[in-house]
Amino acid sequence: MRVVLDIETVQPPREEWARLVGLAGLPAGGGEPADDLFASAEAGERKRQEDEQYERASFDGTFSRIVCIGLIQLSDTLDPLGAVSWYGANEQELLRQFWAKLGQLRPSSFITHNGLGFDLPFIKKRSVIHQVKPSLEINLAKFRTEPVYDTMAVWSNWDNRGWVKLDVLARALNVESKSGSGKQVAEMWAKGQGREIADYCLQDTYVTYACYCRMNYRPLLPRDQVLASKELIEVR
Repeated sequence: MRVVLDIETVQPPREEWARLVGLAGLPAGGGEPADDLFASAEAGERKRQEDEQYERASFDGTFSRIVCIGLIQLSDTLDPLGAVSWYGANEQELLRQFWAKLGQLRPSSFITHNGLGFDLPFIKKRSVIHQVKPSLEINLAKFRTEPVYDTMAVWSNWDNRGWVKLDVLARALNVESKSGSGKQVAEMWAKGQGREIADYCLQDTYVTYACYCRMNYRPLLPRDQVLASKELIEVR
């Protein structure tokens, strides 16, 4: 049993991020009075650095949270066995259902794009924060393709100078590309479009599956066939 995995995340409110990094109660850019905050180049530079730190926090499970997890189930011969996407604001319950599913499936292989650097460490951090114990241990050792086959890492031969985004890799390999971006996910979440995010997440898992097939000289099935029995599950 193999699974293709992808997550969608959203940034914390600025106030929550500030609380976690110890800036709560301080004016942006340091501790100067608000009237003097932008009066000096030094204060402006601190504000710029703080903005950059906040933007980088969107990729870190210490601060941001998961709003969707998509999963495609495949046999060892890559026959599609189903697809599910959990979505919702109750992150703790979302993680519980995800780990329960993995406990049932007991996959031997996880196919991801940047899963070693982002998706799987992010899931682990959020699971610890919510005290949701994983149903199995996923070895995140690098420079190997089992149990995690990371298409981004393998394509670049583990050299971060050659890392490419999923849509770039898909176009290079002549497979169906992504239909959106992480920034669009944030906008969709703000509009309450959780179900649309769940559907988008499964589209990403399909693109990852397609790239994996190409990289391993395996025939790939069309999206409608791989996602024929997809489930979009809202977690409350």
